[in-house]
Amino acid sequence: MWTAKISFDASEYNLAAKHAKQENIRLLMFPLSWTYEKTGVFLNLAGFLYGEEKSKKRFIRLWRGDKNNRILDIEFNKDFFVATARDDIEAKTLYNKYIIFSRPIQIDENGIETMVVNSFEKKHIENLIKTLEKIFNVRIHYIKQEKIKNISVRAEAPDLTEKQKSAMNLAVSRGYYKYPRKTSIQDLAKISELGFSTFHAHLRKAEQKLMPFFFTQ
Repeated sequence: MWTAKISFDASEYNLAAKHAKQENIRLLMFPLSWTYEKTGVFLNLAGFLYGEEKSKKRFIRLWRGDKNNRILDIEFNKDFFVATARDDIEAKTLYNKYIIFSRPIQIDENGIETMVVNSFEKKHIENLIKTLEKIFNVRIHYIKQEKIKNISVRAEAPDLTEKQKSAMNLAVSRGYYKYPRKTSIQDLAKISELGFSTFHAHLRKAEQKLMPFFFTQ
C-alpha cells in the first residue's frame, strides 16, 4: 500500500479553512461517501471542531452564513457535525475508489489542510497531488510504501465536559504536549484564570478519557 501525507494552505479557497484561521479553530473531517454530478462532486462528511467556545460559535455562524459556502446541509451536536458538501469536479482525483483515507482530514488554526491518503497504486496518489498543485502550494511530507496498521474512525468520541475540552485545547495550542514542552501547567492555569489544582484536574480528567479512546483497540 502506498501512503502519502500532504498539506497546503487552504484558507484562500476553502471557507472552512478561511474561517478556522480567522477564529483560531481546528477541524477534523472524515469523508463518508461521495457521488459525481455535472455541477461537481457531492460528498457526505463528519467531523469535530476544536477551540474556545466563543470562537466555535462564531465559526459556525460564519460557515453557515457565507454566500459562497459549499456546505449544502449541516447538523451540529455540540462539537460533532455531519454535513453534505459540494466540491469542484476536479476533486474526483481525491474522492474515488482508488483513494483510501486512513486518518481524518485536518484543518489547523492557520488554515493549513493536512491529509493522509493511501492507494494500492502510486499513480493515483500522484494524480491527486498534480490536481492539488494546480491550486495550492503543496507540501509533500512523504510518499512511501507501508502497511496500514489501522484506520482511526470511531462511532463515538469521548464525551468531555466543556471545561475539560477547554483545558485540553489550551494545552495543545500552547505546546504543552510538544517535546520539549513549551509551557507548564502552572502557566496554563494562569492563562485560563483558574486555580492550579482546578485546571490540573480538568486536564487530567480529559487525558484519562482520551488515552483509552486512542490506544485501546
